[in-house]
Amino acid sequence: MGKLLLEQSNQRSKLIVEIKELVESKDTLQLATVDKQGKPNASYAPFVCCNDGYYILISEMAMHTKNILVNPNVSLMIIEDESEADSLHSRKRLTLDATALLVSHETNKWSEVTKVMIERLGDTVNTLVQLSDFHLIHLQPKQGLYVKGFGKAYPVSSIDLFF
Repeated sequence: MGKLLLEQSNQRSKLIVEIKELVESKDTLQLATVDKQGKPNASYAPFVCCNDGYYILISEMAMHTKNILVNPNVSLMIIEDESEADSLHSRKRLTLDATALLVSHETNKWSEVTKVMIERLGDTVNTLVQLSDFHLIHLQPKQGLYVKGFGKAYPVSSIDLFF
């Protein structure tokens, strides 16, 4: 019984490393939101991963931002590039159910995360943080699924996702 638990623990650790590698190799995530009538919208946004979730900096003029401000339930996906995939039908991907929270400009969290964004995503973020219509959104994952091939889908929880 102890050996089985150890093997499962080792497998889980390897999956977490794979997930981390996928997340760290990408600068954008796919985002699914819905408006107050339930109409869906698919989009994308540059992101950073921190120890408490994922963060995006988005304009209130964008449909996904308007949707998030009325309905904080979102789905996000980080997916392997088509050019890197063994098969287009089974690209590695992490999909997550998350709650979107607005981060106030006046908080330490705003300063900390936007600094990380500038370092990771470049100088454009310097301009965007100056614009009053841009909002920092904290995406807090609840649960999700990591797919690494046909028949290789693994449920993940929020504790697996913060690096």
